[in-house]
Amino acid sequence: MKLRTKLIILVSILVIILMVVTSRITLGYLERHLHDSIAAQQTATVVHVATDIDSTLRSMLELLTASARVVPPAALADPSGAKAFLESRTGLRTLFNNHLFVVDAAGNLLAEVTNQEVRRVENYSDHAFFNKARATRKPLISELTTCCTGTANLREIVFISPILGENGSFKGALLGGIDLSEENALSRFGRITVGNKGFIRIIDRNHMVLIHAEREHTLIKAVPEVARLADAAREGYVGTRETKGRYGDILLTSVTKLGSKDWVVAASYPLTVAYEPVKVVRRLFIISTVAAILGVLVVVSLSMQYLTRPILALERHINELSGKKGKERLVPVSNEDELSRLTETFNTMLAEIDRQTESLRESEDRFRGAFEQAAVGMAIIDREGLLIRTNRRFCDITGRHDDDLAGLDCLALVHTEDRNAAREIMTTMAATEGEPLTREFRFTHGTGRTVWANTAFSPVRGRSGTDDSFIMVVEDVTERKRAEEEILRLNSDLEQRVADRTAALENANRELEAFSYTVSHDLKAPARHISGIVDMVLEDWGGCMEPAHRELMERVAAAAGRMQSMIDGLLELSRVSSDELRRQEVRPADLAREICIELAAAEPARQVDWSVKDVPPANADPELLMTVLENLLGNAWKYTSRNERAEVEFGCEYCSGKDMYYVKDNGAGFDIREAQRLFAPFQRFHPASEFEGNGIGLATVARIIHRHGGTIRAESAPGRGATFYFSLD
Repeated sequence: MKLRTKLIILVSILVIILMVVTSRITLGYLERHLHDSIAAQQTATVVHVATDIDSTLRSMLELLTASARVVPPAALADPSGAKAFLESRTGLRTLFNNHLFVVDAAGNLLAEVTNQEVRRVENYSDHAFFNKARATRKPLISELTTCCTGTANLREIVFISPILGENGSFKGALLGGIDLSEENALSRFGRITVGNKGFIRIIDRNHMVLIHAEREHTLIKAVPEVARLADAAREGYVGTRETKGRYGDILLTSVTKLGSKDWVVAASYPLTVAYEPVKVVRRLFIISTVAAILGVLVVVSLSMQYLTRPILALERHINELSGKKGKERLVPVSNEDELSRLTETFNTMLAEIDRQTESLRESEDRFRGAFEQAAVGMAIIDREGLLIRTNRRFCDITGRHDDDLAGLDCLALVHTEDRNAAREIMTTMAATEGEPLTREFRFTHGTGRTVWANTAFSPVRGRSGTDDSFIMVVEDVTERKRAEEEILRLNSDLEQRVADRTAALENANRELEAFSYTVSHDLKAPARHISGIVDMVLEDWGGCMEPAHRELMERVAAAAGRMQSMIDGLLELSRVSSDELRRQEVRPADLAREICIELAAAEPARQVDWSVKDVPPANADPELLMTVLENLLGNAWKYTSRNERAEVEFGCEYCSGKDMYYVKDNGAGFDIREAQRLFAPFQRFHPASEFEGNGIGLATVARIIHRHGGTIRAESAPGRGATFYFSLD
């Protein structure tokens, strides 16, 4: 579709939308205004008619009441006298169309004047309006009632006025009836019209239509919607609503309640007639819309013909670009309007396209040169794996001429044992259009020898956005593979030598540990003998020794005791290094509590705040873990002995993916700079005069922790306590 046609259609659609929206808004406003205007006028009319009806009803009741006051007492005892009285009330008879009658106090009919024969019932004591008038002594108007007329029923409205005695007693009543089936005093209200099609009707409390312009619509039930509106009017509503008529037509119905009777006056006006002016306006709008659209089409067509002339010239120039060169490719610019700016933009774009085309040509030349002169083999293959183009190095690696390679399946060059792996990679890349993949494959050289090559497959994205082809880059790594195999062979020899040396070293360590255990065990007996002999000498001759000699003997005893302690430590260290690990789940907190209880029982006078937290269970040898905690908690107990209030804590922290158990105290502490010799045997940071010990405990702890595959470290400062952290693998 041409631009001109599109613009004409677009402008026409906009005009149609504008006209339709305008007409809808205008017609809607006219409809609402006309609806409100008719409703207001009709409501005013129905209120005015209701006032007239109230006035008429009151006047008729007042005239009947005035006549009831002058009924002679003798007429109530003599039917002929009552008949004569009724015939004398000429004006009243005219008002009620000769439907007058008199009843006595019991409701018995005394006399009547009527246009019909034998129309009245003989007694009215069972009629509600008679009983109400007798009870209240007040005149009233009955609801629609039925009086017997032989074989037919007469439906009428009865006006009744009590006849009272001198003392106000009820003597009888004077009644006047309005026969709704014939012309009566209220019929004129039914002939009132609303506009040229509207009508008035009176509806009683039982929804019966009493008065209507059309006699066939009298004495029938009102339609349901009008009946509901009449009920609303009896509740106090005065206004207009839309209702559905007896034949399905929509009516504007206004209602109001009478003041003298519980009846409703309703005026209705057909909605189609009310909106007749709107229909005329709608037809005018349609005609004007069609005329406007035709005018717009003509104007837009001529305007588009003028405006699109430069665009058509630009189109012709574009179609002829293939035969132009240099500045001839540029479109002449003559004006300063929007189309001229569009032309300038096109010229700029055309110049940019020419520049990019030239740049692409240069890029292709550079790629061709790099492709041919590359130090690695390069080949372009299609999605089926067929070789499209190869460079010189690729031909050298495969030992084939480029003419022989053109159209050849690249998998035919791969060694038969590697061909399935290469096919899988190419299939994966073709299916997923993924990232470049690199693998090492063996190629079969044209001479038959095997060539190891590091091969990379990279997708080439086409204009459609999919991978149209692949670039295969091949690097000859045959010499490197030979070197790697030689290195692997040398590494294998080296590993064997290391294994042999490690076995020899482990054997030497075991012999050394056995030697240490033997030496320590053999030294225990001499040390024990020295201690025993010194004790015997001091016991037998200590009293006669010189003080200096006695001091020397005591020093020998102390030295022998320290030697025994050191020997015991060496034996313990040797034991924990050689005993078999028996790992099981252990609760460190339970072991720590047991040790704390034993330490506290040894010196009950000391004030120590023990804090053993619930920590995760450990997979460890229970006896060795007990040795670790005895040494660490024992050190904490020992080095807090000079504190008035000692604090010792055992807990666990999760650090670097593993549980780190710790023992913390507020004791003497040590210089952390000396920590490198902390876990070596016989190393002490405090003199024996301050804190006893042999320097074997922490070395034993470290040996047990290392045997469990864990680590141990310490944090401390002089006078600020120490914290030992350890883990168990």
